[in-house]
Amino acid sequence: MDAATHHDPASLWAPRRQLTLAQARRRSDRVRLLRMAFVACAAISIGFFAGHIIKSAISRDSRPVEVSQEETVTMLNPRFTGRDSAGQSFQITADAARRRRTEEQAVDLIGPVLSDESGSQVRAPSGMYNRDAGILELYDDVQIRDSAGYVFRTSGARVHVEDGRVEGLSPLAGKGPLGDIRCDSYEVLDDGQRIVCTGNVRTVIYPAPAGTPPTAEGDADGFQ
Repeated sequence: MDAATHHDPASLWAPRRQLTLAQARRRSDRVRLLRMAFVACAAISIGFFAGHIIKSAISRDSRPVEVSQEETVTMLNPRFTGRDSAGQSFQITADAARRRRTEEQAVDLIGPVLSDESGSQVRAPSGMYNRDAGILELYDDVQIRDSAGYVFRTSGARVHVEDGRVEGLSPLAGKGPLGDIRCDSYEVLDDGQRIVCTGNVRTVIYPAPAGTPPTAEGDADGFQ
């Protein structure tokens, strides 16, 4: 009986079971500590990044960025359209436009071209368009082409786009099917239908080809 009791398996299982339970509790404690440490690290990381983002947002100026006096707003291939007093459509295109800071409705143009539905066209290397006033200022080598085939050149022109009128104080030289003309100043009226030249006006009228009947309007129609 004593030997059987000494080698009873139940008597050996109890200490092992207690040892196993103690190890399981220790393992559970370690897992719980590791889990708490992981959660704490994650919370710290999230707080760090959130704080950085909030700090950046607060320190950043929410107002629009102001453009300095030296900087300008540039547009590439701008296009302006409208209608004149006679109801004809016109458009102004350019290679580039720079808006003036002192005048919001005024833009400086590079390579401006004004054209209308009648076929007339005015172009220059540079210019300025004031949208409120409806005035297109052209500088340097200004070329004016009308629907009748005349080409005029001058060093400056002011185009009242809504009135269909062009005026200039610079000398004008023109060439077309009927002849040549030069003058000190000029004005183009009625959407190019009339040209008024003043100051040292010189004209050369081309003779009509043989057999061409004279017209009632004369050879110098359009010039005054």
